[in-house]
Amino acid sequence: MKVLFVKSITVFATILLLAACQTDEAPQPLKPAPDMKVEVGTDPHSFAEYEKVQISHMTLDLDADMSRRTLSGHVVLDLERPEPGFQRLVLDTRDLDIHDVNAIDPDGDFLPVSWHLGKDHGHLGRPLVIVLPQGISQVRIDYSSRPEAFGLQWLDAEQTSSGRPFMFSQSQPHYARTWVPLQDTPAVRYTFDATVRGPRDLMVVMGADGNLFELNATGEYHFHMPEPIPSYLMAIAIGDLEFAEIGPRSGVYAEPQWIGPAAEEFDVLEEMIDIGENLYGPYRWGRYDLLVLPPSFPFGGMENPRLSYVTPTIIAGDGSLLALVAHELAHSWSGNLVTNAAWRDLWLNEGFTVYFEARIMEALYGAEIRDQLAKLAWDGLQDTLAQADPRDRQLVRDLSDRDPEQAFMRVPYDMGRFFLDWLEDRFGRETFDAFLREYFDHFAFESITSEDFRDYAREHLVEAHPGRVSMDEIDEWLYEPGMPEFAIAPESDAFEQVDDWGERWLAGDIELDELPVEDWSVHQWRHFLIGLENKLDAETMMAMDNEFALVEQQNYEILFLWLMRAIEAEYEPGIERLEQFLLEVGRNKFTRPLYASLAESDWGRDWAVEVYERARPGYHPLTRQAAERALGLSEE
Repeated sequence: MKVLFVKSITVFATILLLAACQTDEAPQPLKPAPDMKVEVGTDPHSFAEYEKVQISHMTLDLDADMSRRTLSGHVVLDLERPEPGFQRLVLDTRDLDIHDVNAIDPDGDFLPVSWHLGKDHGHLGRPLVIVLPQGISQVRIDYSSRPEAFGLQWLDAEQTSSGRPFMFSQSQPHYARTWVPLQDTPAVRYTFDATVRGPRDLMVVMGADGNLFELNATGEYHFHMPEPIPSYLMAIAIGDLEFAEIGPRSGVYAEPQWIGPAAEEFDVLEEMIDIGENLYGPYRWGRYDLLVLPPSFPFGGMENPRLSYVTPTIIAGDGSLLALVAHELAHSWSGNLVTNAAWRDLWLNEGFTVYFEARIMEALYGAEIRDQLAKLAWDGLQDTLAQADPRDRQLVRDLSDRDPEQAFMRVPYDMGRFFLDWLEDRFGRETFDAFLREYFDHFAFESITSEDFRDYAREHLVEAHPGRVSMDEIDEWLYEPGMPEFAIAPESDAFEQVDDWGERWLAGDIELDELPVEDWSVHQWRHFLIGLENKLDAETMMAMDNEFALVEQQNYEILFLWLMRAIEAEYEPGIERLEQFLLEVGRNKFTRPLYASLAESDWGRDWAVEVYERARPGYHPLTRQAAERALGLSEE
């Protein structure tokens, strides 16, 4: 059978044999075939030609070296070949060292193949082009990541609360290619298995089935992801972790310092899952666990299936910041189950998720909290739209010539949510909920475009319930810049009351101790502090601190806003707390505007640069990138 198989290979056999005869002293990639030049594919942020050859399953075998800051080993890719005669596989890589590439023939034997790393395309990395003989449906790639891999953050012992090193991945939007050679586009979904060996005193976890609830003394861990996911949801972390059970299918992993507070803070997690299922159908991922990352994590959360990442900055002690957990859980339906096929369509992930998050928060805490959160989002969105580039002021955006990281702004999140709020208002909640449940069922485990949604909404909403919404109105939401005039602005009586009290205090009609702050929610406090922008001096801030101890706040949302006011007023106790904050916290939501405000002040830029240089080693690359732009240390 082997002889017949080899004879079936056409001109590529000659290429393979010639390449195999290379005798260079240093290992070299095998001689490329003439047609190995490649540019980006259908997805402008990926080189993958997935319409012709597509990954269906991956098997990873990796060793994690915490001192060298590398993952090394191999990946076996199972392939589907819609065009059997198409004889190359193109993968995305960025800063990976490729050691060897082999096809695996039908008998399971290795067959050396010609491969080539294309030119460097900046943030897109380099295409790995592999000659793919006919009859091949598996390839094995031996490789290693580099210490500077953008999608992996390696923390030294002194940068963690446990005093032990820590590593975690951040694959979204296109950083999985920095630790696995693969088709790094949300248009491609695959299942995977993984074996990972790490230090025996640290736990390895992944966004997959197989996470253990206690340390494995061998240091070897095995994982399986039975549901197909896109590459940006690939997740791995290694650290001194403990586990606390919350419900029969939920729990939390964290470093020892955080495990107790985290388990208490997230005690409603199982209830949230039940709410999600009651709204939009079964939770299809088995378990739902959280991993509390070190404070250097650049985001609030990341929705990796089965193991969502969250920042410790949401652990406020009173559950007041659990909207973020509701958001990451909601992604189990919107984003993970039904996924945007490209980053131009990010609103399909995030707009749906913010809407779903609001429904979970309403079920848990009532319509008043929902409305407060909606009003904060609406006000922030108006500011964003006023300042944004015109091409970024609509839901469907052209990102073809830009880093997909630029997709992540308020517009796809909040404008997408208000689009769905508007649809709910026009069709009624009962009808719209039924539509969403059917939508998640219909597109389950698929990656879709805005046009797929548009066609589905036309058939199942517009035409099924005539006279309520026109396709022209839907298209205005999707493709026209700015909020439509017919959008529905949220209102909150609770904020109006705060505004009234604030105006009376600023006018000198009442004293600080007369403000009814004991009745205010965290969101009312946030609204109050936002409204004080450029209205405070250092003396007034001192009086407020004496009354409310804001500089000692443990709620990071309130503390962040207080520090923003401290920069404006040059309030010394606030600046002292700001320095500590910037050295401890790497969440972009906080660090970027703080550095930007310092850079714009008359006094703060040089000080901010000095603080940044000390904080930089503990920041994620994304946080460094954003901070350096804010400080004018790098170009936009």
